[in-house]
Amino acid sequence: MKKQLLLAGGAVAAAFVMTGCMATHTNDATATVQFNVEKDFKADVMTSQQAVSGEATVHNLFGLISWGVSDFADDAFVTTNASPLQLAASPLTIAKQGATYNACESAKADVILAAKYKIDVADFFVYKTVKCKVTGYPGTIKGVK
Repeated sequence: MKKQLLLAGGAVAAAFVMTGCMATHTNDATATVQFNVEKDFKADVMTSQQAVSGEATVHNLFGLISWGVSDFADDAFVTTNASPLQLAASPLTIAKQGATYNACESAKADVILAAKYKIDVADFFVYKTVKCKVTGYPGTIKGVK
């Protein structure tokens, strides 16, 4: 009788251990929801016929550490060929953004239209210098239509 009681107690303990709390989450949505948002506005840009230019130089060590540009135009352009493994912006991107910022600041402009970049790269394997000069026409955004 003692053995049967011990076996029954062990079975109850095993039942407690083997069965625990369990939560089940089911998603009832069978179709994906898609949204299509269209931008229907245009910027009213006032342009000047006098060209403007800006320059920037970026120094890079080991392809990881960059310095030389402290102010830059964040959304000056969009790059589509960036590597997914790249953790930081390339020295070329930083130099272009710095030159664009300097050109906009000197002309008191919001954008540079018909921008043309001249890039000079001196690469010494562990140390790289990227010099960028941008020329274009300054534009000032007056409003949105």
